Amino acid sequence: MRMRMMAWGLMGLGVVGSTVVYAADGNDPARDGREIVLPVVDVEGALDMAARYAAAQSTAATRFEADSLVVPQSSQSINWAMIQDSGAVDVGDVLKSVPSAYTGHTRLAPFTSASWKIRGFDASVTRNGFRQLYFEDVDQSAFSNVERVEIIKGPGSVALGMEGLGGSIHMVTRRPEHDFAGSAHVTLGQYDMKTGGFDLTGAIGDTGLGIRLNGEIERSGTFIDHQDIDRDNIALTATWDRGGAVRAFFMAEYQRRETSPNPGLPVDFRGKRSTYLGEPAFDYLDTWSPLIQAWLEIDIAENWTLSPRYQRFEFNVNQQQVRLSAPIAGGLVSRTGRHNFHERDMTDTYELELKGRFDLAAMAHQVSLGYTAERHEWKGDWFNYVGVTPINPYNPVYSNVLPATGALSTFSGQADTDEFYLQDLIKLTDRLNLLLGLRHVESRIDTPDSSDQDDRTNTFQIGASYLLDLQWSLFAGMSTAMSVEGVVGGLSADNKPFEPQRSRQREIGIKHQSEKWSGSLSLFHILFENATTADPANPGFNIQSGEQRARGVELEGAWQATPDWYLSGGLAYIDAEITKSNNGDAGNRLGNIAHLQANLWSRYRIAPNVHVGFGANHVGERYGTISNTYKLPSYTTVDASLAWQIDPRLKTELFVQNLFDKAYYTGSNNFSVYRGDPLTAYLRMMVDF
Repeated sequence: MRMRMMAWGLMGLGVVGSTVVYAADGNDPARDGREIVLPVVDVEGALDMAARYAAAQSTAATRFEADSLVVPQSSQSINWAMIQDSGAVDVGDVLKSVPSAYTGHTRLAPFTSASWKIRGFDASVTRNGFRQLYFEDVDQSAFSNVERVEIIKGPGSVALGMEGLGGSIHMVTRRPEHDFAGSAHVTLGQYDMKTGGFDLTGAIGDTGLGIRLNGEIERSGTFIDHQDIDRDNIALTATWDRGGAVRAFFMAEYQRRETSPNPGLPVDFRGKRSTYLGEPAFDYLDTWSPLIQAWLEIDIAENWTLSPRYQRFEFNVNQQQVRLSAPIAGGLVSRTGRHNFHERDMTDTYELELKGRFDLAAMAHQVSLGYTAERHEWKGDWFNYVGVTPINPYNPVYSNVLPATGALSTFSGQADTDEFYLQDLIKLTDRLNLLLGLRHVESRIDTPDSSDQDDRTNTFQIGASYLLDLQWSLFAGMSTAMSVEGVVGGLSADNKPFEPQRSRQREIGIKHQSEKWSGSLSLFHILFENATTADPANPGFNIQSGEQRARGVELEGAWQATPDWYLSGGLAYIDAEITKSNNGDAGNRLGNIAHLQANLWSRYRIAPNVHVGFGANHVGERYGTISNTYKLPSYTTVDASLAWQIDPRLKTELFVQNLFDKAYYTGSNNFSVYRGDPLTAYLRMMVDF
């Protein structure tokens, strides 16, 4: 039954039974009959690894599925099979496969997603094409309902909306399958790791209705003293398709995580890696979120589909935390914190999208145009601690008494966003393709403690690709992004709200895609504009004259070296620094961005039912924060795995992460860092039925 599940999942990528090389216009070959089909061994045959991990088709950088060879922007897709076989525990593990991505803090840090970066700048997160505002912060390990993770390298606001000044992390969720299939798994490991999950799918008779129900529960300890992690996620997906003009999709997902808000360690700390410097007696972090997505696909004419879409989700936080501050005399570290912090966010998103294909003036067009309305509300409150006791990081003594608290602080606001977009992939000749895109954004932000912010701005995308043959293409393009996340509530000296922050990427490169190997090589330059910097004429205020820049080269690829040996990996060189600033920090490197990053992952079949895996991730020396007050040394971690298919329904796998127990850190702020995960071994058993 597992092989049937695998086949249905891969059929969506066009790689079961054959590898489809798409026509130059990126259209679905089944509709125009112009595809070239190359034979591929079935997933049970000798070349199953290449097919298992392949993603010939992707929605990354576009609003529609297109062949990556003709899309003039770098992207990368990591599918469900690679996530599973690599033993990824959280999103940071998945990002290890992307050479230009900064994987961020360990999942034991609070709100890890804020640290994810691509090509030097912040990454946005989307799910099935909808922008996510903090949903990813609930449970970074929730993979049970993820089919693949697509990475847009560089700004991609035209395709996926606001934010993402450095790129986007796009989650595509799992869909129901035609035949009944099911699986369950249990994971046990070091630090009292205990995780269990299930996945059930199938059709309801001949009604056209397909159902998928999956979920996961974890009750684990961690390598940090006084910090456990409890998390729950469950998802129900339903699709309806009777072969007519209307198809429907519905998904309801719930995630929850309870842990402690680990404050990290002092910058120069060299003590026990398990040290917890908060207050175990009263620290807690509880986050939860329900999510609903639904849409229709309505065929209104040949090659034209209209799709009304809707998303609703909440982001809820209850938290009590202690935070590290500056070191003081006697080897102590001062601390601050918050008592009874609450946050409640609610977001409704409405979309209407029209997709189609048409020929005009001997040119084939694939287009997507639409309207998005997002209504986001937030509110919260907390008390600041007063006089938190300093702590000795090498001999911590905890308090069982809550510190005194100050006055109640509150925050609230509402953001209404309306966006209009158009994207057109044009086949100019048999070899030359052009991608054009424009998104107009109108954003209105209302907060009680600042002037209303009313912005109207445009982002655009333009690029071209040239097919050298059916396997090679050259591409060049420019893409932009805008974000208000970093300027909400900010005011200049003349009491005017700040403009949105912007980024712009110029990129050239070459791509290859064939039966045995695929890859890309690109040169990129990203300019981040409207960064806030000190106002020299008005001390204490800021102006938006700052600029930052990231430029470099990125190589990534995958290779079926032999019928039994698969490799993937990449290398990125990134020169990222402040180029304009009134703060005296022009020339500083951007925080946590190394000049050199590299990764490698390999899987080898040593027997018909036994595989071994190997992975390595290298991160060069870098500054911990943009202030460049401290450096973090380079490091290389090594992972290994052993998988045994005991019988067609039962599989057991051993994973060892950070095999040589390399100590490494990620920069949080000027006072604290987070320790990377130490050597961790765990065993997973999966049964199919």
